[in-house]
Amino acid sequence: MVAACPAPEPPAAPIPPVSAGKVRVRVFTEPSSARIVQVAGKFVFVATEDELQRWDGTSVLAMAADRGLSGSHVVALASDSDRKWLWVLTDGGFGHYDTANEVYAELAPPPASMGIDYAAIAKDGSASLASASEPGVWLGTAKGLVFVSDKGGWLPTPIKDPIRALARDHAGWLWIATKTGLVARKPTGDVVKIGAAQGCAIVEPRIVLEAADDRMLVIGADAEGHERIAIGTKTTWASYRALPELTWDAATKRGNAVVVMGGGRLYRIARTTPTTVRPLARDGVRLVPLASGATDEWVIDPIDVVVPPSATTLGAFDDQLLIGTHDLGTARYLAGDAHPRDWLRRKQMFEDATTLSVACTRQQDCWIATGARQAWHWTGDRFVEGGPDTVILAVARDPSGPIYAIHRSAIDKELHLSRIDGTTWTQVPKVALATPGERPEVSFARFSGSGTLWVGLRYKDGEERRAYGIAIVEPSTGKVTYHHTEAPDRKAPDKKQKMLPIPVGVVDADVRGEVAWFATNEGVARLDHGQVKLWNEATGLRSELARAVTIVGDAGVIVATGAGAGVWNGKQWDFPAALAFEINDVVATRNGQVWMATERGIAAWDGQKVRRVDMRRGLVENEVADIAADQFDRVWARGPGSLTLISQ
Repeated sequence: MVAACPAPEPPAAPIPPVSAGKVRVRVFTEPSSARIVQVAGKFVFVATEDELQRWDGTSVLAMAADRGLSGSHVVALASDSDRKWLWVLTDGGFGHYDTANEVYAELAPPPASMGIDYAAIAKDGSASLASASEPGVWLGTAKGLVFVSDKGGWLPTPIKDPIRALARDHAGWLWIATKTGLVARKPTGDVVKIGAAQGCAIVEPRIVLEAADDRMLVIGADAEGHERIAIGTKTTWASYRALPELTWDAATKRGNAVVVMGGGRLYRIARTTPTTVRPLARDGVRLVPLASGATDEWVIDPIDVVVPPSATTLGAFDDQLLIGTHDLGTARYLAGDAHPRDWLRRKQMFEDATTLSVACTRQQDCWIATGARQAWHWTGDRFVEGGPDTVILAVARDPSGPIYAIHRSAIDKELHLSRIDGTTWTQVPKVALATPGERPEVSFARFSGSGTLWVGLRYKDGEERRAYGIAIVEPSTGKVTYHHTEAPDRKAPDKKQKMLPIPVGVVDADVRGEVAWFATNEGVARLDHGQVKLWNEATGLRSELARAVTIVGDAGVIVATGAGAGVWNGKQWDFPAALAFEINDVVATRNGQVWMATERGIAAWDGQKVRRVDMRRGLVENEVADIAADQFDRVWARGPGSLTLISQ
């Protein structure tokens, strides 16, 4: 039994001060990576882990299994420029999208005798597509090459090697990057092996695409594993090495050149002309022909483009350059732009978001709630929508381990509690939190050391949001008690229960043992062993309209207000000049550093100095509304269209 239980994950090292310059800032605007960027007709298509996005300028249509697509996970795309079609292979089927008529047509499934399984191909992730001269498409998989007609006819070919990439040239030759080398299929159906005898030194090709002047460009490794580039047509090829040697991650044709990405930079490969003038560049790259006596027919030059973090793929549309990223969507550049002109981003994690709460089982297993429909499950590599199809208002982790979520349907007048085990949500019986108004909400959810869940309640009164004290929930029994002072013309849900005089306008809280601190619209309140004490402007606060509160270390407390932050030293409130700026939210990590959400980014205070994490240090927007910390001492922050994770 002991062997069956995984060892607990070791605690993460505390985040060092921002002044040390050693924190890692990772920003997300999209739940998953932009894996493929393809252009067809008048649209740009971006394939992520969960959907196919069709962009028309800055307008997007999300295409997935629930919108008529064969499946949700796109495996491969190919553009048919002659017919203005986009061929789409997913984990659930195969078809083409007619961009002129905006209609998707699914092909007939392959014969069972061919052994083609869409789900297995998606899991393997190595399929490639290329449009054919005749109506149809070439499909390359780990089992070889197949031709599929637009009517759904399936025709196997003699090529059975695993295929990594496909491309067709204007002469109708199909170029096939296989595990054993480059292969060309002529329009007659004859197959030719392209190797050293034809001038191609690449034995392990992985990228193949069209270059200028009806040439094809292939990227891969030679027999010794060195990165090589080969350029040619039909059976005449030339091979090159780059100095210094780089590993090329992606490539796309743009105009009369090929743009390649490697080492975090972009380079342009083009054919020389008598008037070609090479730009001077300190960090330039040269293409050196491998064959003795060969001429420098092709040149490579760096492009003055700032590549966004976590770039994954390239695409081009007219004069636009498109760079897909892992976390930030797809950047769009026009000719001459050094920085993105704009971005293709759906930002679906932030639709109707009103707050932020985070609860983690492991460092790569967290749940995030924003007060909007459904929660987001962080797996370390991506965010996946999860939980019931309801409004998820908050998630919280019991110090003993379990994670709970508070949620309600769009029209429900009560809040419910569910326990999360892995990806399974189980509603806790008997728990139903009620407020006045039509749509109850949650301003905070915190567990105390005794395992009770403290929930800040609020509700919508027309368009106005009103606070309504707190509820204390015992998940093991389902018992709920409400605590607040009486509001005018309002009655407690149960007049028989004994309520603590916590201001009804509470908006945030932090609980440590038997002591709880509350940020309210009447000031700051402290609950200590059943006794409530309130501080306001008459007793030391500069502003009674507190927005957030956090406990620092063993006894310190920070309260956030629109007039700055107040620091409780155990006897009185102090307002450091360094913290005299508007603060939206505040949280403390265990090394005593205080992190604040502001309109100018994230501010970190070590007790002496304030350092900022803003757009100059990796954020995509300076406006930050909410901030939270997990048990691994990482800081999460939400802006209107981004989520930031700060860690060691």
